[in-house]
Amino acid sequence: MITREPMHFAVAFPTIPEPVSGVWHLLSDYLEKQQSLPGLFEVSQGVGHIEEFHSTTRLKMTPEEVGRLIVDRRLTGFFVHTSYSKPSVGYHLRFDQKDVSQSVLSCRVDQAAKAPNEWSGLVEGLMARWSSIGSWQWTPLYRVWQWLRVKDMFRETKFGPFPPGYRVRTEKSADGLGPDREFFDISLNPGRAKELIPSINFYPTAEMWLGPHFWQYAKCTKEDVLAADFFLEKRETPHFLYLKSWPEAFTRPDGEQGRQQQRLWKLLFHEDCEWPPGSGGICDEPMYGPPELMPGYQPPGSA
Repeated sequence: MITREPMHFAVAFPTIPEPVSGVWHLLSDYLEKQQSLPGLFEVSQGVGHIEEFHSTTRLKMTPEEVGRLIVDRRLTGFFVHTSYSKPSVGYHLRFDQKDVSQSVLSCRVDQAAKAPNEWSGLVEGLMARWSSIGSWQWTPLYRVWQWLRVKDMFRETKFGPFPPGYRVRTEKSADGLGPDREFFDISLNPGRAKELIPSINFYPTAEMWLGPHFWQYAKCTKEDVLAADFFLEKRETPHFLYLKSWPEAFTRPDGEQGRQQQRLWKLLFHEDCEWPPGSGGICDEPMYGPPELMPGYQPPGSA
C-alpha cells in the first residue's frame, strides 16, 4: 500500500544536547534544504524553562529569530509551530519535567502540511553530533491505532471494527465521583511503544537508529542484532546502528509486517506480541484497523 501520510520522527538524548541552538540550526537547515522551512513560527514564550513551559503568550518569529531567542534566553528546549489550525507543522525539543537532563526532539505534521517525506538526513546529523539513545520514524495513523488505550475513545469510523479479543480493565475515577473508565491492554500489540525511562520510548519501526546509550535498556547486545538475519539493511557507524526491517513504514500488525515487528520485540527485549488481540500469535490475513491501512484501500474519488 502506498501511504500519503506524513512521516513523524523522534530523536532521544540521555542529556540535554548543548548548545540547544545547534539542534535548532540543524533542524532549520534540514527543513530549508527540503524546501519545507516555514517563513514564520509561533513560539511559546518561555519554552525551555519548566515554570513557563505552558505559557499562553505566543511570539511569531522567523527561523533566524527563533535561533537568537534560544541563545539569548539560554533555553533548554523549544516548541514552535505554524498555527493551531490545520494543516500545520510543529517541532518540539522537550524534556521530562521530573528529570530535565533527558531530551527528545520530535515533530507534529498534519496531513497535507509541507514537511519532509523522511528524516534520515536530520537524525543522522543530530546523532553524529550528540550522543543519543536512539531515533525512529513512522507514520502517525498506525501508531495512534496501536497505542489506543481508552475504550471510550475508540471510533469504528476511524479505527475500523472493534477487536473483540482485547483484554479490558476498569479504573475508578480519581475522585470517586466520575464514571469508571475502561482501558485496553495493549501490552502485546505489535506496534506498541516501550518506555525505557520516563519520557523516552522505544518504537518498533521499520527504520531505527540505535545510539550507544540504547544498549543499557535492551535485553540483547549489539552483537546479537548484527548477527540477526531478518533485517533488509544494517549499517554500523561510531554514532549509531542503523536497522531497516521493512521497505516502508509499518502500517499493519498482521501478516509479514506483524511478524517482522514480532521479531524485533523478541530480539531486542525478549518480549512477544500478537494480532488479533487474544489470539496468541500473528494472523496471516489483515484483520481490523483503520480502513486507510487495509491493503488495496483507495481514497474516495481516486478511482
